[in-house]
Amino acid sequence: MSIKRHKLAINIIVLVLLMVVGFNDTGIFVKEFKYIDKDKVETIFQKEEKVEVIRETNDTYIVSKDNEAMEIPRDTMIRTTRKTGVLITNKETKLYSLPSENSIVRSVLEKGTVVTLRSENKGYGIYDVPSTGRVGYIKLEDISREVKENITYGLATVSKTISNDKASLLLLKGEIVNIVGFENDKYIVLNENKDEFKIPSEYVTLSKSLEEVTRSAERGVSDSISKVVEFAHTLIGKRYVYAASGPNSFDCSGLTYYIFKNQLDITLPRVSGTQATVGTKVERSQLIPGDLVFFNTVGSRISHVGLYIGNGNMIHASSTRGQVRIDTIESGWYFGRFVTARRIIK
Repeated sequence: MSIKRHKLAINIIVLVLLMVVGFNDTGIFVKEFKYIDKDKVETIFQKEEKVEVIRETNDTYIVSKDNEAMEIPRDTMIRTTRKTGVLITNKETKLYSLPSENSIVRSVLEKGTVVTLRSENKGYGIYDVPSTGRVGYIKLEDISREVKENITYGLATVSKTISNDKASLLLLKGEIVNIVGFENDKYIVLNENKDEFKIPSEYVTLSKSLEEVTRSAERGVSDSISKVVEFAHTLIGKRYVYAASGPNSFDCSGLTYYIFKNQLDITLPRVSGTQATVGTKVERSQLIPGDLVFFNTVGSRISHVGLYIGNGNMIHASSTRGQVRIDTIESGWYFGRFVTARRIIK
């Protein structure tokens, strides 16, 4: 991949100044990229190469390398940090009465103390310290901008449920993924509770513009699906009881009825055969988490329903096993008895 750009309207003196004071953000490339300037000079960025980010536009990042500013497409890298406008001490720091180490020390500030700059004087700044009400001089080198972890927004290319030791992440094809890092050809992404997951790079594509992310956010349904799937997991192990619909025991349709009513205030019909008439029909190959899956387990009609949770699995109330459990629908007993699927959440 390569790109040719015209000379950027960025003053090199300003660029160097930014690099010296360390106010730039950081980013990391997720693929190899070839930059070609107006003189046809090539600069190669390697996958997982870290760079300084000067600023960003709707569809590009402006990065610095070898004291030059280069315009890079958004879908080739992620931004990993974003400095705020808040100034903090970057180590334990002395607050002086004058711009000199030989002056009176008014107080010693802990690392991370928030300060406000009034003016600069001979390598020092006059700072207010809001937490104590004091004013004094601090060396400019002891002050940095607060750095926060940045979220880059990508789009899921698959519908899958990803799990780690503590939590699960729901990926829905075409919906937003919150990315905070990239290593070993995997994205580091977050769920709604800020739990981290490492997922293969082919499961996500970076958006080419901010508008693309905005459009995807407008049609998102992942929050509702996550509520349903996560709540269903909390019911695993509950007893199977014929005609029961919770909260401590269930039959198959009682379970799905209880989940949708409890989490989304959606009232489904009470029996599996009638549940199979609501929502929108979904082909087996197009299943996503949150869909209802229906089976013929008695030989002549729909007699069982489960909640699809991704990766070929469903949560259901099993009469033969006597409890709510996870089973695959891609092999074994349920594979050959699949009848249809319905999408309730849209």
